[in-house]
Amino acid sequence: MPDLFSNSDIRAAFYRSDGECECMKNNHKHSGRCNSLNIYNMKGMEIPGGWEACQIAAEKPLEASNCRIICFDCYKADK
Repeated sequence: MPDLFSNSDIRAAFYRSDGECECMKNNHKHSGRCNSLNIYNMKGMEIPGGWEACQIAAEKPLEASNCRIICFDCYKADK
């Protein structure tokens, strides 16, 4: 899937996340923040450690502050 965000914005969002999933959806298999470990070079991979960069709010600019790092399990749960 093509990235909505620039590489620098994705990198900044990933470092902000401390390499952990930022999903807060209670209808997933976690309560509160997911915090699953994401591995930077495993972006887009559908395996443990895989993750995606997702837009938080459609009406806001495509920048690091509007980018949420989500593990692939949480990403798939939203699809």
